[in-house]
Amino acid sequence: MRATPACPAHRRLTALAAAGLAVAAALAVPAPAVGQERGAPAARSPADPGFDELDRDTMDAIERGVAWLAREQLSTSGRWPSTPQRYQMSVTALAGLALLAHGDTPDSGKYSRQVRRAVEWVLDSQRREERGHRWHGLLFEGNDDPFDEGVEKPMPMHGHGFALLFLAEAYGQTREPALRERMHEAITAAVRLTERSITPDGGWFYTPDSPRDEGSVTITQIQGLRSARDAGIAVDASVIDRAVNYIKASQDPKDGGVRYALRWGKTSPALTAAGVSVLHAAGEYHGEARERGYAYLRQHLTTDPNRHPFFFYTHLYAVQAMFQRGGPEWAHYFPAIRRELLALRRGYAHWDSPYGRSYGTAISLLILQVPLRYLPILQR
Repeated sequence: MRATPACPAHRRLTALAAAGLAVAAALAVPAPAVGQERGAPAARSPADPGFDELDRDTMDAIERGVAWLAREQLSTSGRWPSTPQRYQMSVTALAGLALLAHGDTPDSGKYSRQVRRAVEWVLDSQRREERGHRWHGLLFEGNDDPFDEGVEKPMPMHGHGFALLFLAEAYGQTREPALRERMHEAITAAVRLTERSITPDGGWFYTPDSPRDEGSVTITQIQGLRSARDAGIAVDASVIDRAVNYIKASQDPKDGGVRYALRWGKTSPALTAAGVSVLHAAGEYHGEARERGYAYLRQHLTTDPNRHPFFFYTHLYAVQAMFQRGGPEWAHYFPAIRRELLALRRGYAHWDSPYGRSYGTAISLLILQVPLRYLPILQR
């Protein structure tokens, strides 16, 4: 089992104090973390996160953005809207992660109800053999069979990976026995689906039965498996090892970037940042592949939204890679992406994106809240 997260109230108040926000501190009333009694004193730590990384404008953007995201959850289901609709599992998982990153859990916090409803929707969406569905354990919404000919392919493995990550991160912060039992069963089934679906080369593709593989789907499966393992779910270590080797083999020998697929495709900052983060999670803190990846990012990564066609996706992983790196590179990167994200709001509480406002807002909040250190998957 993973350790109980530090008290959300302490972390958020520390960040606010760094900006001198006594008034704002009174406006935010975060609930205690699992195992933390409301009103219990929080000891100040010299290494307390968020002190130098979050300022007044950032904290205001976070609080307004989280409130907006909570309101956008669909009252009829517990999911979040997406553009197009077939990405609703991915968007719901990312929105749920953004609330967890704020310090809310399925049973505590200002937005615990929204987290709980998102968990319930993901659990109810899981494919089960007793329901007559193929691919027991797949976290996939809707009634359409994604494997039938003649229907638009919804690429369910992207959503499955993000949803597995969300459930595993929420599971480690949930106390209610009945809900924990349901989540344990669902996460275990989802892990087994991912393990069964790995290709001979060590990757995954858009559907569980595909003999092909590509980097972006593979990254989501690795992070989901790692989070499940950290939460105490049994995961086949050889599957993670094979997948990490896939990412290494996808690295271009010339420029150090990670390609779209093992044997073809261009390198990109998004996949390279994701690959570097995965290598770090695998315990390769000083390996050659990791260092070559960071060298690529120093040359090609920018916070200019006009330079990256998938800006939000790119920085979802770039913030993880740079935070794990720490030191001067984190100190240079985070203020730059923070300024860009605050400017992109244009005064609103949300962020627009080609995949809908919920998608853009969820990822922006995940990026801005990394200094709060609530999500175990995002910790160093």
